[in-house]
Amino acid sequence: MSKKVENILVKKAIQSQICYEALKDIVDINETIPTVFCVNGKRKGQMVKACFKNNSFPKYKPILDIIRLRGVNKLFKDEKVLQTPPTAAALAACGVIASEIGKLRGGCDAEPIVYCDISFAGMQAIRLYMEATNEDAFNLQRFNSCFNVNNALNGSFYKYNTKDNRKFSFHVYYESQKAKLVAALKTDKKPEEFTMSSIKADRPIISDIAAQYNGTDLEEFCFDCGASGCVIRSREEWEETEVGKAVCSMPLLRTTKVSESKPKKYPATTSAGPLSGIKVLDLTHIIAGPACTRILAEYGADVLLVRRGGFDCQEQSFLELDGWAGKHSIQLDFNDAKSLARMKELVKEADVVAYSYQNGVLDHFGLSREEMHKMNPNLIYGNLMCFSDTVWSDRPGWAPLAEDITGLSVRNGSKEEPKNLNGVPLDYVPGTVLALGILNAIKKSMVEGGGYHVTTSLSRAAQWLHECTDLCAEEPTKKFTTKIENNRNFEVWNDVIQMVDNNAVGKIGFPSPAIVNPNQPNTIPNMLFTDGNTGWRQK
Repeated sequence: MSKKVENILVKKAIQSQICYEALKDIVDINETIPTVFCVNGKRKGQMVKACFKNNSFPKYKPILDIIRLRGVNKLFKDEKVLQTPPTAAALAACGVIASEIGKLRGGCDAEPIVYCDISFAGMQAIRLYMEATNEDAFNLQRFNSCFNVNNALNGSFYKYNTKDNRKFSFHVYYESQKAKLVAALKTDKKPEEFTMSSIKADRPIISDIAAQYNGTDLEEFCFDCGASGCVIRSREEWEETEVGKAVCSMPLLRTTKVSESKPKKYPATTSAGPLSGIKVLDLTHIIAGPACTRILAEYGADVLLVRRGGFDCQEQSFLELDGWAGKHSIQLDFNDAKSLARMKELVKEADVVAYSYQNGVLDHFGLSREEMHKMNPNLIYGNLMCFSDTVWSDRPGWAPLAEDITGLSVRNGSKEEPKNLNGVPLDYVPGTVLALGILNAIKKSMVEGGGYHVTTSLSRAAQWLHECTDLCAEEPTKKFTTKIENNRNFEVWNDVIQMVDNNAVGKIGFPSPAIVNPNQPNTIPNMLFTDGNTGWRQK
């Protein structure tokens, strides 16, 4: 590794320490558990080599290789908007609180210690590029989902000029949203005709339509028709909007105690990890929410993912595959009385519910947060939304939109040429933050009892990246309780991709975790996922 790259990794490790100290003001982190940020000179070469292996799409191998290489190379460069250090800090905090839960449950005599590899922490934001499958039929389905979502209305890649000379991005990642938006825009094309292959012809169509609207009018138009899109704002502009002020006034994690009860007692942990036997009902989709519950699964939680159909027919399987790791799926259609009744039974049995769909969409099934807490007063309910829990609380939104509307894209590029961040950090960072909040609530329920409501949002996490970037530009004012170590390695870090066999759709490759606690079980065996279950895995 060159001296320049080594210096960058050390710099990111120090920034991770600063972000970790800031997190300690948000959650109650036990400082007696040693936490070490690791810098290893072999990581860049190791990760570059991995870009050329385990390719799920041989026909398009050169394209995926280039995408992977671009993402990996950026991990070893300075970041204008910090994403690796906040990710490393949040993951390390998750590791510490998971270790505390393990100690409270008496599952391990050895004292825990948390190691976080800076390079693998950075990779968490580009996990999407690195995953791999070997089942041909499923790979075709994944490719088709990617083919459909990467169209001229994908704001991650395409920005348009409005009538009042603003930059605008559309964000529709489901066919149902695309259908609503295309119908409202009154194009001459059918929604399903907007695909990757027609981008060259479609961009002028969308450009002409965008030019007919003022930016904020087009923004309201998109939300009103059930889709989403936004004016690309600077941070200063964002913080002056009503929704921006509401988001900025939120804490990064809002944890509300909603009921009183005796401290929760779980049995001693098993070889699965500190969360073994804790039942998590997963009502999440796409990337951010599933990233949260995947972390809980890594620590041994019994995660049951609720879907209307099987893994092999999910519309956004390309975006979602990574979030299925470690989970078991039950297929329920809430329009069916038996399925809905089974769902309500599961709510009563669960220790945790994680929810990331648009607020309010399950209310008419009797599955609002309030109704779930009536069914199960001691439930921990984790809620991930796009905006604030007051203004725009029920509006849909996606990670790239959160980057564009909060000023991150402008800060990472310029007002004239906004540039989205590396990978999808505004999915993985909020997902990790919600996991941290849920872990903290589990610990609280064991110490003081009660049921809890934990809330964060994509745009609040975006604001946190602004705050972390600002904080790391200043001289540290606190003494670090964490350490930095060079050339630390563990067996799990010898491979960039961990292959897990016998999943519902064959052999799957997932990026290695950034966190290792050598006194706790290896998390890789927890990454198996199955489909068509009737209930929880562990009894």
